[in-house]
Amino acid sequence: MTLKLMKLPVFFLLIFVLFIPLVSSCSDDDARGNEEVPSATPIAGYRLVPMDLSRHISVSAQVEPVTVSQIASRMSGLVTELHVKEGDAVRSGDLLVRLDVEEEIAELRRAEAQYDYALARYERIRELRERDAESAAAYEEARTEKQVSKSEVELWRTRVGLGEIRAPKNGVITSKYVETGDAVSSNEQLFRLADLSTLVTRIGIAERDVVQLERGGPVTIRIDAFPATEFNGFIRRIFPAAEDDSRLITVEVEIEQGSGNVHVRPGYLARVQLTTDHRPDVLTVPSESLLASGRDETFVYIIDENDELKRRDVETGISRRNWTEIRDGLQAGDVVVGANPTNLREDLYVRVTRWVGEREDGMPATRESGDPAGGEDEDMEQLS
Repeated sequence: MTLKLMKLPVFFLLIFVLFIPLVSSCSDDDARGNEEVPSATPIAGYRLVPMDLSRHISVSAQVEPVTVSQIASRMSGLVTELHVKEGDAVRSGDLLVRLDVEEEIAELRRAEAQYDYALARYERIRELRERDAESAAAYEEARTEKQVSKSEVELWRTRVGLGEIRAPKNGVITSKYVETGDAVSSNEQLFRLADLSTLVTRIGIAERDVVQLERGGPVTIRIDAFPATEFNGFIRRIFPAAEDDSRLITVEVEIEQGSGNVHVRPGYLARVQLTTDHRPDVLTVPSESLLASGRDETFVYIIDENDELKRRDVETGISRRNWTEIRDGLQAGDVVVGANPTNLREDLYVRVTRWVGEREDGMPATRESGDPAGGEDEDMEQLS
């Protein structure tokens, strides 16, 4: 019994001696493993995809008729008849207003009587002259008197006609400034007549953008009165010179009418969207991704298959909305550091925790790691 008790501690001693090297070996393996697999630095990544880097311009202006006529009275008088009101459609030659021309009519009748007398006297003297019974001087006097009388008739007939104001062309009465019984003066404005068959909006465009526009080019138009409807339009004409004060060049855009109950009217506010410098499929990176070396070379950090950063020299193009065009050095599908690369270095082991995408306004934004193309997520935040 005593011998068995003595052997028991020896047994445990052997186990302890064998276990210590094993524990030490495991600790060494763990330490070597930690040295071989360093901790990854969290970064924001961006996967290159083609992007529309065209220049988009939005300009607001009022809707206007393509032509507007100011109809004025050509004589002084009292308004006796008024045949139209605002909103009435008229055709060329339609009577709009009649003025009191009783005095002019009386003068016309007097002139016509004088002409009849002068004409009869001329015919009598002409017959006598043909028989050499009247002098040449008397004949010339009668002929002149006839012509003067005829001119007087034409004068008063014209003045009587001025009492009727008629539409000069087809259109719609948009403004009326006179009522029955009003006394009007010569050249006083009575109506505003607009051609509503063609509606336009005239916008001011800077010279650097207008050089890239051309007549007939398509545009997109939004009308505040119809927020859910998008209207089509085209550039009708480009004015030949810039305004003296603003240095902007007027561009006239014709608006195509909508269907159904959607009808654009003069005075509505139109928001015209133009596209210049077309660059529909351009490889870009966030401008924040770019770094510059001491040799004036531009480069980015690309993330390789081992999740390590590698420097890649690139050739850049234009920059727009905090995006920069990449002309050479990268290709679609490459993943680069999308934000704050300044404190990083080459061969650094990294882990993408956020992806940079494009917001609706075209600016870079980030989202949590997941879908690298998730640039349309509503929860995106702009990078600082």
